[in-house]
Amino acid sequence: MVVMTLFLLLLRCAVARDSATSLSSVLHNAAYQQSNAMDRIFVVCSNESSNTVGRVTMLLWSIWHNRNDKLWNDNVQTPRHIGRYAFDARNDWYSVHKLQSNSVSGTTEAVQVRWEKPALGWVKCNVDVAFLPGSGRTSVEVCFRDNSGQFMAGMTQWKQTVISPVEGEAWALLLAMEEARHRGLDRVQFESDSKVLIEAIHMKRRGNSKFLSIVHYILSIMSSFLNVEVKFVRRQANSVAHTLARAANSWSSFHRFEIIPVCIEHLIVNEMQ
Repeated sequence: MVVMTLFLLLLRCAVARDSATSLSSVLHNAAYQQSNAMDRIFVVCSNESSNTVGRVTMLLWSIWHNRNDKLWNDNVQTPRHIGRYAFDARNDWYSVHKLQSNSVSGTTEAVQVRWEKPALGWVKCNVDVAFLPGSGRTSVEVCFRDNSGQFMAGMTQWKQTVISPVEGEAWALLLAMEEARHRGLDRVQFESDSKVLIEAIHMKRRGNSKFLSIVHYILSIMSSFLNVEVKFVRRQANSVAHTLARAANSWSSFHRFEIIPVCIEHLIVNEMQ
């Protein structure tokens, strides 16, 4: 009961100090002034629209996340920041969810299911992310190949953290573009098996979530290339990147390859044919 009472006080504070959430009229509604926070939440969920309930839920999650951050990391955000973060996170979630819905309901188009060699003068770069069970790590992989399918270079990196799949895919693509720029490559075709990521890039989505912040950075880097393409492919056409990402745990947290790794050699040879 004490925890719920404190939770309710912080909830009031976060809503009162940030009008951007537009939830004051809901959470301060006289009809919802129940005896405790739990009862209030249940009544709101029963009477409000799914959109409002979603926004309330995101605000509650943000408050709870802030409470844990204070407890474990001694890091505290202001109520205004919590309210603003909840508002932006909800909008970003809706944007990504809409992209996913459009992907399902949109017209069917031919999607590459086998890795294909790039055009003469171009380099193809495949990227992927992997979550290693039991390790608490997120790993990404980058693989560059020339127009004959020959391995040119690769890179793996892992972090001792678990992030969302779409954020991991964006992180992988961002590293790939930075690596391509580091190597002075001008004509590069990047491939990922995350349709949400590729559509977010093509639609030039904007937002304050970590995912859309990375997308924004990706878009800015793309302008530095002479010619660049970003393309969605099926997992079957991205098997080299997927395999190497899962093997990243075998090397240091950041590792570059100038010689083809044994674990993907047979895949490279097969796709060159």
